[in-house]
Amino acid sequence: MKEDRLIYLLESLLGKSKSARGGDEAVFSCPNCNHHKKKLTLNKLTQKYQCWVCGFKGARAIQLLKFIKAPYTAFQELKEIDAQYNFKTSHVEKPKDQLQLPEGFTTLLKGKGLIRDKAYHYLKSRGITAQDVVKYNIGYIEEGKLANFIIIPSYDRHGSLNYWVGRSFDPQAYHKHKLPPTSKDIIGFDMLCNFNIPIIICEGAFDAIAIKRNAVPLFGKRISKSLYKELVRGRVKQIYLALDQDAINDSLKYAKELMAYGKEIFLLELEGKDPSDLGFEEMTRILQNAKPLTFQGLVEKKILYQ
Repeated sequence: MKEDRLIYLLESLLGKSKSARGGDEAVFSCPNCNHHKKKLTLNKLTQKYQCWVCGFKGARAIQLLKFIKAPYTAFQELKEIDAQYNFKTSHVEKPKDQLQLPEGFTTLLKGKGLIRDKAYHYLKSRGITAQDVVKYNIGYIEEGKLANFIIIPSYDRHGSLNYWVGRSFDPQAYHKHKLPPTSKDIIGFDMLCNFNIPIIICEGAFDAIAIKRNAVPLFGKRISKSLYKELVRGRVKQIYLALDQDAINDSLKYAKELMAYGKEIFLLELEGKDPSDLGFEEMTRILQNAKPLTFQGLVEKKILYQ
């Protein structure tokens, strides 16, 4: 049965489960709060899950796999399970004011045909791998106002969509970028971020993906209120600022404020390029050579860039 196959997959990642509600639900150890008792319940039919201790929840098993950074083979197995049993989420009601992915969005994993191939070729040209496509649920659109656009979704820590970024892969397109008409007071890629270890702050979604580490995109040059609170209150001690050169004054401002909260700040010198342009190897070199910013160094840089 589909439900059994799904549970076997999750048990290989989360450990043994126990049955609940007459077998309709499976209960696992929560990967978010790591409570000593099994408190994460998952409905075998709908795939909805929730921890009754910390509130960690989501609407699909794929969101859970992304959170625990499951291996690529696990995503492939889940894809086969859903395809074999024609699992659909159309019956799941969504609040009317909840952000939606653009009409016509298709994941690259499910897409077929020439447009899909062009979209995938464009992503490869920017250093994005098949593993990245799965991890970030990257998709594309074939028809309509956003035809020939790559769509990169962002999800909050509970697995709900909180933002998306559109980028045209048509070289003749007049408008290359598209953003949703919604607030930016969110944490980009929140579901994939760990605020207990060193974190990198960058501008765009492609930058965060190219860094291939614990990176948060701002979808601009300003740190949102939600992200700022998380950085200040969280356990993270080391913060790397990887904003573009034209945002140097913003970087220095954030560096000063975060240093006042006891954070160790690294101001990355990107040589006038974006992380997505530099690539993984060059970004690795820059990160390895970065030194923590001192208050004296901060003053010197402020004078230099006045």
